[in-house]
Amino acid sequence: MDKVAAATSVKDELEACLMKLEELNALMAAAHLDAAINALCDELGLSRGKSDPE
Repeated sequence: MDKVAAATSVKDELEACLMKLEELNALMAAAHLDAAINALCDELGLSRGKSDPE
C-alpha cells in the first residue's frame, strides 16, 4: 500500500470516529479530531470529502 492510500484509509477511519463522537455529543473531542483530520489532509494533500464541517 502506498503512502497516499494508507493516509486515505486512516482519514476515512478518523472521519468515522468523528461522526461517532458527534453522536455522543463529545464536541470538544470532536473538534480536536476534526483539526487532526484537517492537518493530515493538508500535510499529505488529501481531499477532506466534506465541504462544511458542523
